[in-house]
Amino acid sequence: MNKKLTLLSTAMLSATSLFAADKNPNIILILADDMRGTAMDFLGVEDIHTPNLDKLAAESTVFTNAHIMGGTSGAVSMPSRAMLMTGKYLYTLEKQGATVPEDHKLIGETLQQSGYNSFHTGKWHNGYQAMNRCFNDGKGIYFGGMWDHWNVPLYDYNANCDYSNKRPVVKDWAKSNVITYEKGEYMLSGKHSVDIFTEDAVEYIEKQKEAGKPFFLSVAYMSPHDPRTMPDEYMRQYDFDKIQLPPNYMDKHPFDNGELVIRDEVLAAIPRVPDEIKKHIMEYYAMVTHVDRRVGDIVKALKETGEYENTIIVFAGDNGLAVGQHGLMGKQNVYEHSVRVPLMIKQAGKDVKGQRSDKLCYLIDVFPTLCEMVGANIPSSVDGVSLVPAIKEDKPVRDYLYYSYMDNQRAVSDGEWKLCEYNVKGVRTTQLFNLKADPWEMNNLAGEKKHAKLIKKLRNQMTLEQEKTRDNSSFWNGFVF
Repeated sequence: MNKKLTLLSTAMLSATSLFAADKNPNIILILADDMRGTAMDFLGVEDIHTPNLDKLAAESTVFTNAHIMGGTSGAVSMPSRAMLMTGKYLYTLEKQGATVPEDHKLIGETLQQSGYNSFHTGKWHNGYQAMNRCFNDGKGIYFGGMWDHWNVPLYDYNANCDYSNKRPVVKDWAKSNVITYEKGEYMLSGKHSVDIFTEDAVEYIEKQKEAGKPFFLSVAYMSPHDPRTMPDEYMRQYDFDKIQLPPNYMDKHPFDNGELVIRDEVLAAIPRVPDEIKKHIMEYYAMVTHVDRRVGDIVKALKETGEYENTIIVFAGDNGLAVGQHGLMGKQNVYEHSVRVPLMIKQAGKDVKGQRSDKLCYLIDVFPTLCEMVGANIPSSVDGVSLVPAIKEDKPVRDYLYYSYMDNQRAVSDGEWKLCEYNVKGVRTTQLFNLKADPWEMNNLAGEKKHAKLIKKLRNQMTLEQEKTRDNSSFWNGFVF
């Protein structure tokens, strides 16, 4: 064989098997809804029960500085999930992520072009056409944002992209001929959404031995998003009297950030009441513990089918949540509790050891990372950068992260210093936090003269990031530093 061709073949084999037990590792992407980055016990920040995620983390690279870019909609998960699946910057999305144009390549369709089957179960917030481009199979699909966890309207994958079927529902039991037609092909009333999606995922895993192809499995939970309901066994794991308020708890936010009366913020009384917030925290923790238990069942299915060592597992969250921090309840802000998310990546292979990385990254970086791991071409439409250097050599891939919420909040961070700027009804507010010394963002240093040069530097960087990410929103109209 030609020597150059031999070297090329060896290099290609090395690239495709860089992280895998063989040439074609399976990939499972598990996404939690509204789960903040600190809500796992092994991190030692919150007193929460996550034994299965703790165990998975011990075999994964855990990114402790993973973030979303923010949101252009109060339903932050819609643009967040679109960014994850396309690797695109926030302000390059179409219709806030409600639809995905043909030239925004999706991770599932990219993997299909590399020989993968692609299957989805759970929440899909980004349109029917994008769903069918990203996946060639699926079951238990919920199209939308939030819903009652015990009565989720579901569809199974339709190759013709016809998701117009509706369920006949008897509205008046005394007059059985009174029927309306509601969203979904079917509804498994009385079974929690987390359990439905997990069982569909496990069933799919168990069938893949016969498929003869690697698979990409997307499991998109609707939990721990409210309504905060879950099987009683998970609530019983927590004692209300032992629930602690976070250090940055406030009875109300200290200034108008532009989103103080949105739906999420009126889920609890204003000013906040400590015992009410503690109840919300307890329920939130119980929902996370439910997700944790079912993640363990997915891992168990992989091991029982002999696929665990040949599977890359990604666990992430689509955005965080305040639940009392800074006097807020929701995710419509640029504080760490709302933009920082869990992200861990377990490589394929035997005896994989876990590690933590504090390197800055976005969820949009998952797409190119997986492509590099399995030797797939990274589409030119992708804005994210591969995290492989951070995983393999602990090298940084980003120097700054830029955050945005609607037309009223912006922030930039280098991992130590974070500058937040607000433009609300013509009122300017600036915050400066040292995240190393003040991870709860409690001490605003913006008023201290000694930080004037640092603020100027971060403002200049914010402008550069705004240009880089194509943020042309009205936030910048007349906004001069």
